[in-house]
Amino acid sequence: MHVDACVERPGTKPRFASCVVLVATLVAGAAAGGCHRPKHYETTVEITRVSVVRKDESNKPLVLDVEVAYSECPGEQLEVVRGGLEFAPCAGKLKVGDKVKVGIDHEWTDEGHYKWTIRTLGECSRVPDPNDEASYALVRECEDLTVNGARVGFQCKYIPERGLVDKCPWFQRR
Repeated sequence: MHVDACVERPGTKPRFASCVVLVATLVAGAAAGGCHRPKHYETTVEITRVSVVRKDESNKPLVLDVEVAYSECPGEQLEVVRGGLEFAPCAGKLKVGDKVKVGIDHEWTDEGHYKWTIRTLGECSRVPDPNDEASYALVRECEDLTVNGARVGFQCKYIPERGLVDKCPWFQRR
């Protein structure tokens, strides 16, 4: 289909149905190729906790929580991921202090923001449960709070700053 089919020229009539198809195709193509494309990232995390949540009769883990720290990112970024029957036996072999690669999918949600999901942890594949309420992430950048030159505490920002998003782009939410 050529664009000229939608242009009226002396002695010809534009083909209305063809024009509708052309416009619909252009709109669909623009929407599909929009700015909210999913992306995949890989980084290294440090295992900070491994906890069996549920075991079977023979003590094999059925559900497992793994807490990771994003050691390559500025600030203090922690995440707890829960995995089921396929994930638990594999991730149960991980030890606190291990540094492993993670595969992260960064996707646009129907709620109007990005979310990230850990799909692989080391050699372990993870299929997230859409009803999982135990997995969570704590993304924050903290700094000392000083008064008259004396440290009196700390203050944390929970909305990712530009420096964090530049170094670890999967934390971007908007």
